[in-house]
Amino acid sequence: MFKDRYLISKEKLLNDEEFNSNNREIIKKFLEFEEYKLKRKEGLTEVDERSYKTLTHYITRIKTLNKWFENKDWSKLTEKEIKKLIDDLEDGIIKNKYGKRYEDRSVYYQMLQGKFFSLVKKSHIAKQIIEDFSIRGRDFNKQVKFIEEEQFRKIVDCALTQEHRCLLWLAFDIGENLGTLLALTQNELKKQADPDTNEPEYLVILSKDKLKRSRTPRSELTNYKETVQYLDIVLKNLKPSTKKTSNKFVKCRKLSDIHSDDKLFKFGMKAADTFLKRAVKQAGVRCLPGGEQVTFKDLRSSMCCDLLKKGWSLEECSARLGHSPGSHVIKRYANYLSLDRRKPKAKVYQSNLKKMEIELEKQKDLNKLQQIRSENLKNEQDRMKVEFKQLMSSSKIELLKMLKDVKMMEEVQINV
Repeated sequence: MFKDRYLISKEKLLNDEEFNSNNREIIKKFLEFEEYKLKRKEGLTEVDERSYKTLTHYITRIKTLNKWFENKDWSKLTEKEIKKLIDDLEDGIIKNKYGKRYEDRSVYYQMLQGKFFSLVKKSHIAKQIIEDFSIRGRDFNKQVKFIEEEQFRKIVDCALTQEHRCLLWLAFDIGENLGTLLALTQNELKKQADPDTNEPEYLVILSKDKLKRSRTPRSELTNYKETVQYLDIVLKNLKPSTKKTSNKFVKCRKLSDIHSDDKLFKFGMKAADTFLKRAVKQAGVRCLPGGEQVTFKDLRSSMCCDLLKKGWSLEECSARLGHSPGSHVIKRYANYLSLDRRKPKAKVYQSNLKKMEIELEKQKDLNKLQQIRSENLKNEQDRMKVEFKQLMSSSKIELLKMLKDVKMMEEVQINV
């Protein structure tokens, strides 16, 4: 798909008469260099789909830079003009299509100080400006955006088809990028039973050729029964698509020519984004904490936040996201959720709880001792009562005997 898009865009750009002719020559050299570089860097015999995606992004950035430089010959740009462009990006004078400052300006700075502008002998100018003023061009403390499980379920309920619901659950459960999930095939899903609970689950194989280059290839187990449920449905009904499609990059043809028969989802990223926007709007869900529109990327961060709150460690969450061992991105989620700040409080709570347990045990021992003493005192009282009764009974007998003896003595005296 990206191959067709790239080749059509490249041909159209190189033949655009309104584009500065000298600049078009530079573009041709740059793209040829990048095609060869990507092929050799990845050890490939020909450019793969992931590399075509990268090349497509290069064309978009080149066209944007040319517009910003007002179609001037890049080889004749002055230091003042290059610095003005960087300043305008940093100051937010140049805005994106939403009327806001570009969040990631670094991709353009890479073009200005890299191979692209080195072809016109201008890369050293941009590099010096960026180094002198420590310009990063990217917000590394970007605010975390996520939704909670309850809100996610509302979105799923508003999805129209089983395929849409399956994709949503995979995004929230596995937490991979949309492009990777859309490329999944039947052979990359292995159904099995959890050895501990005997519940059904799927092992999702995320291979290197479908992931971003910075992402670690891995296999992940599904966590939710709903993911298993919808995967069962989609796999059971898997068949070639008879529909047709066409756009500015692809002429009218069958979807079966674009998507293989064993591919889970026979639609692209634009269609996925469209159905998600519709479902989100109907569900009335917004991202926390800022209330932004929910995207598939936000479902990935939502998975991470959800697992952290459920007790997963930072290392476990980072591995599930496919980050490299040295990545610190995961700490943004932990810091926002105040997980690290709660640890000292939890330790104080546990310490106080331990003290209470010790005091409770002492009180139990004291109560037990008092109970024993009370029982002993009761037993002593009962014994004394018995002895008193026996004593009274014995005294009564003695008294009666004495009275009888006195009476007999009196009778004897009378008779005398």
